[in-house]
Amino acid sequence: MPYQVRLSHINSDYSVVPLPIDTWSTVVEDDDDLIIMLNRVAITSSQHPSHEYPVISVAAGSIRATITVIDGQLYYTDPNALNRSNIKVVAGGVLQLLKGSSFESVLQSEATMITREAELANKSRRSRGGPSIRDHLLVVLLIVLLAVLCNTVISTWKQLTEGPALVPDFEFTPGAIAGESIRAYSGLYVEGYQEGGKVIELTDEGQFKLYEMWRSAELTGFTLQQVESLPLRLGSQGDLPALMAGDFYLLSPKGDDRILLNSILFRRHFGTFADIGKLQ
Repeated sequence: MPYQVRLSHINSDYSVVPLPIDTWSTVVEDDDDLIIMLNRVAITSSQHPSHEYPVISVAAGSIRATITVIDGQLYYTDPNALNRSNIKVVAGGVLQLLKGSSFESVLQSEATMITREAELANKSRRSRGGPSIRDHLLVVLLIVLLAVLCNTVISTWKQLTEGPALVPDFEFTPGAIAGESIRAYSGLYVEGYQEGGKVIELTDEGQFKLYEMWRSAELTGFTLQQVESLPLRLGSQGDLPALMAGDFYLLSPKGDDRILLNSILFRRHFGTFADIGKLQ
């Protein structure tokens, strides 16, 4: 199965020097290549923990996901489910989720895999007649990994069953501001005219809609796939006007027809959807 992938905060050679500025897109043809890509980004992230976190957007058929890579760890987010945000998984787990597996089955599978590796190491040690220093270190490492994974499984299970708020703590104060209105910001805003780029629509009625741009084999240009539709509120962030879509997307107007969405800069599109692509 081919995967449409868009990456940001990392260069196309999986480096962070020079400082990444633009996003880039590619098509990954098979599962093995996708796992290799995820692991390469994770390695770069672990070697440069102070750098801005790489973000990988993946589309596989009707399934879309965002993987944020923090200090070498992969955090999976399903944009269509609020309680499926920033779930820690391994590269193989990302692949299973993109194929439609449930979070519960993926986490259970990872825990079983670690347990089996520990059992195999133990059997191998006994068959050689005595433990070596390397055997001891391997067993200790597997026990530590198992403990970490079990803690992750328990924490994630609580997230899935208890439904805690997985929403960033924005400094946003809702309420009307003198001389400001949602209508003043209504229109289309584009991250970039490229495959995988995002488009924001702010309506006069106070609705936030988020689209992704993907190339079509049948059409010349892009198709626009809607991924979010949320109510929009006007308020402030400190002394500056701000907008909040739902409880997750903070929009900060920057003047000159620019707007910042969760640290990503969008520019106003002076035209219609048809100028960009076909709305699906």
